[in-house]
Amino acid sequence: MSRSPDRFPRSTPDLRTRGVALITVLSLVVIVCLILVAFVAAMRIERTASYSYGQSISAEQIGQGGLRRIIAELQYEMGKDAAPLLDYPRKPVYTNVTATNIMPQYVGTNADMPNLIKISTTTPPYTGALSSGQLIATKVNTSITAQNGRFVGTNRWNLPELGRFPGTNSTPNWILMTRSGVTDGSSGGFGTTGNTLNNASPGNTNFVIGRFAYAIYDTGGLLDITQAGYPSSLPPSDIQQIKGLLPGTSLSDTNLAIDVQKLTAWRNAASRSGYVQYVTNFLATNSGQTVYPGDNTFLSRQDLIKAAKDAVAGLTTNALPNLTTFSRDRNAPSWGPMFNATDLGGTNSASYAYRNNAGISTSSPFTAVNRNPNRLLPGVRYGSAYTITDYNSTGAAYTYQVQPGDAVVQRRFPLARLAWVGPNGPTGASVTAIRACFGLSWGPSADPNLPGVNVWKYEELTAKSTIKTLDQVASEGRAPNFFELLQAAILRGSLGVNGNAGVTSGTTYNMSIHQSFPAFQILRMGAAAIDQADADSFPTVIEYQQSGSPWQACGVESLPGIISVTPVLGVPNSSPQTEGETSATAAVYLSFNLWNPHRTTPASIPELRIRVRGSVGVYNMHGDPAILTSTLGSKSEPGFSADLDEAIELSVAARTGFTTPSTLMVSDLQGTKPISTTPSDFDKGEWVEALPLGASLTTNIATLRLHDFPYKLGLNSAITTDRYQSTKVALGYDSVSPFNAVMEFRAPSGSWIPYQFATGMNNNLTWFNSLGGNFYIVSANARTDGKYYANFIAYLGGAYPAGWTTNASSGAVYHSVANDPWGTPAGTGIVYLTYNNTWDRSLMYASNDPRSTRLNTWMFTRSGPLSISATQKMILWSSTNIATLFEKGFGGDSNYVQLKPTVFGTSYFPAQLARNNYGSDTAISSTSNTVTRTGSGSDTSYTDNDGLRRTADSGLFGDANATTGNPFERTLDKPVILNRPFRSVGEIGYVFRDNPWRTADFFSSKSADSALLDIFTVQDSTERVVSGRVNLNTRNANVLKALFTETMIDPVTNTTLSATEAATLAATITQFTSTNRIVNKSDLANVVSPFLSPTTGSTLSTNFTSLDNQNLKLRREAFVRALTDTTQTRTWNLMIDIIAQAGRYGPAANTLDKFIVESERRYWLHVAIDRFTGEVLDQKLEAVTE
Repeated sequence: MSRSPDRFPRSTPDLRTRGVALITVLSLVVIVCLILVAFVAAMRIERTASYSYGQSISAEQIGQGGLRRIIAELQYEMGKDAAPLLDYPRKPVYTNVTATNIMPQYVGTNADMPNLIKISTTTPPYTGALSSGQLIATKVNTSITAQNGRFVGTNRWNLPELGRFPGTNSTPNWILMTRSGVTDGSSGGFGTTGNTLNNASPGNTNFVIGRFAYAIYDTGGLLDITQAGYPSSLPPSDIQQIKGLLPGTSLSDTNLAIDVQKLTAWRNAASRSGYVQYVTNFLATNSGQTVYPGDNTFLSRQDLIKAAKDAVAGLTTNALPNLTTFSRDRNAPSWGPMFNATDLGGTNSASYAYRNNAGISTSSPFTAVNRNPNRLLPGVRYGSAYTITDYNSTGAAYTYQVQPGDAVVQRRFPLARLAWVGPNGPTGASVTAIRACFGLSWGPSADPNLPGVNVWKYEELTAKSTIKTLDQVASEGRAPNFFELLQAAILRGSLGVNGNAGVTSGTTYNMSIHQSFPAFQILRMGAAAIDQADADSFPTVIEYQQSGSPWQACGVESLPGIISVTPVLGVPNSSPQTEGETSATAAVYLSFNLWNPHRTTPASIPELRIRVRGSVGVYNMHGDPAILTSTLGSKSEPGFSADLDEAIELSVAARTGFTTPSTLMVSDLQGTKPISTTPSDFDKGEWVEALPLGASLTTNIATLRLHDFPYKLGLNSAITTDRYQSTKVALGYDSVSPFNAVMEFRAPSGSWIPYQFATGMNNNLTWFNSLGGNFYIVSANARTDGKYYANFIAYLGGAYPAGWTTNASSGAVYHSVANDPWGTPAGTGIVYLTYNNTWDRSLMYASNDPRSTRLNTWMFTRSGPLSISATQKMILWSSTNIATLFEKGFGGDSNYVQLKPTVFGTSYFPAQLARNNYGSDTAISSTSNTVTRTGSGSDTSYTDNDGLRRTADSGLFGDANATTGNPFERTLDKPVILNRPFRSVGEIGYVFRDNPWRTADFFSSKSADSALLDIFTVQDSTERVVSGRVNLNTRNANVLKALFTETMIDPVTNTTLSATEAATLAATITQFTSTNRIVNKSDLANVVSPFLSPTTGSTLSTNFTSLDNQNLKLRREAFVRALTDTTQTRTWNLMIDIIAQAGRYGPAANTLDKFIVESERRYWLHVAIDRFTGEVLDQKLEAVTE
């Protein structure tokens, strides 16, 4: 029967079993084969991956090793000209830093890339007197194709967006890395045997294992975009509060190609609503290295580049060459004296060889008692390990460790601390913090004239009453205080100039002994700085023990001070002496001129009063002995000596008045009008309204009236030997009771405290002592019998009696007589007197600057063609009175000036001290120090102790007339009191330095104060390293322009630098730094400012838009204020772009370009290196993804 077609054939069981086994075996074979194939493939892949990974590790090691070698080479470069100071071997200090080596040496750069500093090339990376760099490249440029086709072209090198290489010839060359280090391939050669570059034998140390190339950029000269710029909606008043810091930089310039509104909206997403507080309270205290909660930032340069390419945060790629995300600075000064006095024409004394002495403390010419205060600051170091306790700007304590060899100035001093020194004791900080940071304590004065009155007292003095030097501070294991830093920064030869130099005894010496002590001047300057920064108008008074006596250094607020004291004597014209009278009585007054020389007056001023203290002697040979029972003077003439202590308060209006020198009037006094009484007691004085005084019969003059002076005259007082007899008035006649007129303020405690003296300071050795003047009030008239008798020529309250004539132009008073016994020939002529003592021509004791305690008090007789209308104002230099003899202001020879500081020549014109330029229009830059010591001359100037004639605040006006550069009359030339915290260290330029008309000098080549720019800061960070500062040697004019734009040039008129003015200054300064280098921020004053216009006066530099902007110190220093806290010179901020390749030369290689590349790594290393120590302060590595 046949099979059914729908059925499978029936299988045989044995056959079926054998078939299954065969299939199973075959399947297992296939599986095993597949496993073997997969294993072999995996092994080959793993081998390739492992090799690739190994080679990548090699490239990474080569790259990082290359970076370490590059940094080491940069550190070696710092000692290329002179070895560092190695008294602490592990902490070198480079003392050879100059303009030629403050920056890394430029190698392989090109004109198209201002940010580029070095590339790897065939020349040494640096050359110097002691050494040259060893990191020399091969002749193989990175653009040359390797054996296996790899090369690095300009596009890849341009990736950092810091400039564009103009061609392949300008790109870096390869440096070879062998087993033993780097080589340029010039030795070793090629071959399969020996120490060749391509012999892979294990023992061959010359075998090349890779290569690298690099480009180094100066990113320190760029704007740190993580901080720079502010919201465009910020009001101008807010902008000025932060203008001294990098966040106050204007990014509005189209050359920067930044939309600042979008930038701040993205970056300051959370902080922009309170941007000023963010800057002053957050950024300023954390070094700018912490991101505010809710804000955004750029984490790396690649992040910044991506944002610019994606148009994020308002950035464009055109902005990138001006921007960085990494900026660091050592938060400590690097200043050292930059010149010797002789370099600028000063004295050859070894004591003033500042630069030469920068490394010594007590070695000759100094001693352990007379130490050198002006040292290279990084070189003054701790000798032991200490834990230093310091205080932040809130007064909170923090500590840090120092080791032997660490600099004693570890942090710049934050000026915000000045707010702690309040008018009524500590403010915002503990007594411990204030003692540590200022050396001050608040307690009862030791001055017997201020019993129980609390003042600030300086406690950190040496046994010789000097402020301690930094090396003395180091030995005590603490941080230096404010006044110790002032002393370290201000050149010693500019301090303690005494107007009576060389005089060691006598009246003039006693009146000026305080001038010789630098400690007094430094404390005064420090007090003035505190007063600039506080909001109140209470002068800061600092007491210290000078040789056992409590001396007080007073600060300077915008308050009136005494500018002159004028004695007035005369007989009331209502009762003139007539022929036949035998007696008369003269009134004796003291009148006062006051002046507030500042441009602005604050609305709130403390109560003020004028106080007159001490003895006044009045005597004359015709004094009535019946009443004047005492005899005074060398001729024992009848007279009296009054011992005064009289005070009277100023009215509310008067406290803000006296904006020009003016006589104290009755309306200036507080309370009821004083009655015109005569003191009955010889030792008393009465504040009264004087009789009408002067030719113009000025009324309402407030004077201190002394006891009347009775005369015995007439027929019994014949004169036979002189035309006239003088009445003597001696201030401080009794040496036990010297005389002074003092301005006092009522402190918050209610106590009256002196703040300004007509002469000297609180120690009465510096007061008027037996300082006398002759008042010619008695003359000779012919009697009817042909004889002569004594008569008055000084009348008060009206015109002269009949027969007397006043010359309106000269002021001379004369009386015609028929038989003048002294005429030539005898019996002819007139009695002619050149002095009119009715107040217009009275002798006066004057000062040229009411703020100054030095070179100040002088005795002057107003005579000759001097305008009598100037009496009430007593402007020393008036533009309306510039006739011959007085074109340089009041003064002259001994006919006009009876007493002056001995350092001046025969002629003395004190108003010229407002310039102190000897009439030169190159005083800002000249090495001339000419002054008139002897003989006549129309210019009055002086040199400091180091022989340098330093220009005063108005000295850039050259020999201009009295209409400009004249603080006595022109408002623009007057000094400014800020009454607010400093916004830039450059604003210390407003601080008075206790020389007539001189504030801290940040504008001239001879500046002795410029180091202050480096020692202080307006940032409050407690960190060693801070961010957000631009290197002053930047080649990017756009960066400087951004820093300058909208900088305040005049805080009174609120005038700012325009974008055009900013661009001009930026271009000029970058032109300067293209051929020179700025070593320290102090160079802004000593070097850059003179460069901007070496000639001033009527010659206008193209760097300024007006003569006032050029010549007014306040305006000229605007560029310094803009740069001081936004810049630095100490730290090298570099970005190293390195491309590293692992690989080898094959056995057949015979030239250096036959390198076989096996792997590659690229890094951008941002590094900050301290130029003065070589320390790497910070670094940040980016692995570059291309």
